[in-house]
Amino acid sequence: MAAKDMIDLYVRQLNPQGYGMRLNPYFAFHNHAKIVMTENIVYWGSSNYSDESSRNFECGTVSTDRELIAYLKDVLFPEIQSGSVPFYKYNFAVALANLESLIPACQAARQKLFDAAFEPWSEYETNFQDVWIYRTNDSGVTIGFLRGFLDYFSRFEDALDVIDSIIDEYCEYDELPDQVEELRTLYEEYKALYEGFLDTISTLFEELEQMARYDVSDEACRKINADYGMEAYDENLDYYAEKAMNEASGEYESLIEDAEPTVREALDSLDSMIESFQRLYDSLHQLLEVNSKIDNTGMN
Repeated sequence: MAAKDMIDLYVRQLNPQGYGMRLNPYFAFHNHAKIVMTENIVYWGSSNYSDESSRNFECGTVSTDRELIAYLKDVLFPEIQSGSVPFYKYNFAVALANLESLIPACQAARQKLFDAAFEPWSEYETNFQDVWIYRTNDSGVTIGFLRGFLDYFSRFEDALDVIDSIIDEYCEYDELPDQVEELRTLYEEYKALYEGFLDTISTLFEELEQMARYDVSDEACRKINADYGMEAYDENLDYYAEKAMNEASGEYESLIEDAEPTVREALDSLDSMIESFQRLYDSLHQLLEVNSKIDNTGMN
């Protein structure tokens, strides 16, 4: 009874949902070692972190040896983990943690793109309440923005591969639970959606590159030299400088206007990605089940 009460306590305290799925607990009943480490320093010993050890003589070691830390991380931990009981019957914690990171990341990226391409506007017809309109005079979608955006989303490609592994685990059974069939469908949809999304973002980069690189001042100077070099001197210089600047500004505004459908398509794709992530997250939550092997007392 005491052992069961303690196990129940550990299950409650180590529930990954209480840590935003950033905790991935395992139960190893014959392991009494205590190891706490970062990539730079490690402590290992056998003392309990409890009152039972506070009155005992205990031993432990601290090291900053990178080779030792790498060995513990790459060799010892996987060996201990392979012989341990995961918190959940099927280990969804990693997938849920990835999704909890990806959903707000997508939302933040969408907001960043929206803010770069739209601006608030108010007038009499809007009752002087701000409405968001597409920016036609000056775009925040620069070449640096586009490169960063594309690089950012290229990292998502393998982020949910763990879901594929979860499905493979279930496939060992003759019949798959309905939720897993649903998860398989959602995951296939996600892979297709992600592929289409990357194509959209790549198209965004290609179609907007000319606009993103366009510099009104540089183009105005080029026009003065190339188009009006014979006339733009002395008393005519100001006239042709203004003319060149107006022409360059007009060309830039045309590029911005032509880019609007592509920007809106990218925003729609981001919305689809966020919705897909959320559905995957909800489906995984339905499959969460604490591993029955954790309670080894045989008591109900």
